[in-house]
Amino acid sequence: MPKSMTGYAKLQRTYDNWRITCEVKSLNSKYLTVEMSLPQFLFPFEHELVQVVQSHVKRGKVSAKVTVEFLTPPDAVKVDLALAKSYYDALEQLVLSLGIPEPVKLEDLLKFKDIVRFELPQDQQEAVARDVKQLLDETLIALNKERETEGNKLAKDLIEITQSLTQNIAEIKERFERIKPLVKEKLVENVKSLLSETVPVSEVLIENAVALYVQKVDIREELTRLSSHVERARQLLMSQEPAGNHLDFLAQEMNREITTVLAKTQDSDIVNVALNCKVLISQFREQVQNLE
Repeated sequence: MPKSMTGYAKLQRTYDNWRITCEVKSLNSKYLTVEMSLPQFLFPFEHELVQVVQSHVKRGKVSAKVTVEFLTPPDAVKVDLALAKSYYDALEQLVLSLGIPEPVKLEDLLKFKDIVRFELPQDQQEAVARDVKQLLDETLIALNKERETEGNKLAKDLIEITQSLTQNIAEIKERFERIKPLVKEKLVENVKSLLSETVPVSEVLIENAVALYVQKVDIREELTRLSSHVERARQLLMSQEPAGNHLDFLAQEMNREITTVLAKTQDSDIVNVALNCKVLISQFREQVQNLE
């Protein structure tokens, strides 16, 4: 069954020299969008990590946050002393020129981000990236388990809606098949009420009038297409493939067909059942928005 688009998972794992935490959440979205929050030294690997997400999720807004805590001090903090001296001299000159009573402090220099840099050695950077990629993959598997559980609940509710729609469509079809003799009977009564008893009523004219009326209000094609859409939706809900967009399209087509039925029919019983169908289709489309 299709997965829900909403879910959350968080995993943490401790390695020899670092601890990695992966947190992933997904929300409803018409398309797949991925937002990654990474430590700066992992920026070169962002594209690879986005591809990991794309291999697990096909639709929705996915936010993934990765944090890395080093358990031993890495030889990665670099201080550009020459640059710091240049900034300091420039600030000292500014202070003297403007007559500022406050001296230049360390906190003033630290505002220049290029003085202190975090440059992890290439081999360690790649090692952390490998561990992050593996843990992110496992986190997404956990996310999908939660999405599958929620998706199964949604699919069962949607299948129940399709079953109700099928029953209502059958009821409309049965009612429509009974219209023709009722129309003929009513038409004959109306004609006789307008004419005297001595004036003969042409059976051929009555039959032609009934046929013309039935053709005008014929909803069998709409009901056939509606049944086809409902059956296709049921099949998609039973499959394992992402079907949210397809189901949303089918819901629009169902609504179009039942709207045409309501526009054509003048029978109050059919109108009541068709209105119930319209409510069910609205519920169907609303819940489909949550499926991948």
